[in-house]
Amino acid sequence: MAHTFQLDVVSKGLGFTIAGGIDAPNKVTDVHENGAAREAGLREGDKLISVNGKSLVNVDHASAVDIIKNEIPSQSLIITADRSQSQGQTKNEQAGGHPTDRLELARKAYQSQDPELSRLAHELGSAPEVHQTGTGQYIKAAVFGGLDGIITTFAVVASVTGANLPIGVSIVMGVANLIGDGISMAFGEYMSSASEKQYTLTERRREEWEFDSNPEGEIKEMIDIYKEKGFDEEEAEQILRMMAKHRDFFIDHMMVEELGLMTPDPDESPLMNGVVIFVSFLLFGFTPLFGMSKIYVSLPTLTSKLSEMPNQSRYLT
Repeated sequence: MAHTFQLDVVSKGLGFTIAGGIDAPNKVTDVHENGAAREAGLREGDKLISVNGKSLVNVDHASAVDIIKNEIPSQSLIITADRSQSQGQTKNEQAGGHPTDRLELARKAYQSQDPELSRLAHELGSAPEVHQTGTGQYIKAAVFGGLDGIITTFAVVASVTGANLPIGVSIVMGVANLIGDGISMAFGEYMSSASEKQYTLTERRREEWEFDSNPEGEIKEMIDIYKEKGFDEEEAEQILRMMAKHRDFFIDHMMVEELGLMTPDPDESPLMNGVVIFVSFLLFGFTPLFGMSKIYVSLPTLTSKLSEMPNQSRYLT
């Protein structure tokens, strides 16, 4: 049965979360306290049909969010929803469809510089933001390896070609550079990453021991740091004593503020950093070799065509 709800968003946020898409209805999965949706009577499990006359049926999640966002300036949203099957369902059953990552909407809001969409990303998104992916942490190694690979291999190929050495020598030296430098960089990246991680974990264990042995002293040190940043002593003490109740969080915070060190991610792998930089070095470093090979293969044909061209020197003055 369809129901109509009028949401007054002049002084309150929308206050509800949706999930769904093309293959499942856009449903309300959560109604927040003190929001316009709860005040209007919207419930978990309600299937959204339209907002201010604009259909929300057979549209994906992102499009539904855009439609709702575009109606907010009217300051009053008339939402039509089907409540026929909402009663007695669990939140997981109500969600249906595929929850949209809030980070996707947040990125879209940033790209379009849209504060309203940013707010909606947190109100309507049905899944928490996931800020770090398994591949993202290896971008630095991939870029570093790729740039080094393409530049050093090009330098070797260019120098050998400039010395008028046979093409076979150029290829052999280029491949040797790829393998040798690639292994060197991969091993160097592995050792440096492992050493940095070990150093940071050693410092963290020291901070843990100091905090367990003398928590008041550690809190006092952090208060002094906060005071240098512009906090007064009372504010700093109140904040830090609250933080100190959560041991791991407080120690991680101490690591950053006192030592300038971030606690390593448990999933971070120095070995994988080495593998990524080696593969990236090989892939990008192969480009100059491939280009040189193509030029060498096509050079006889090009030379032959040039020799067949008539002499045009008599037309020059």
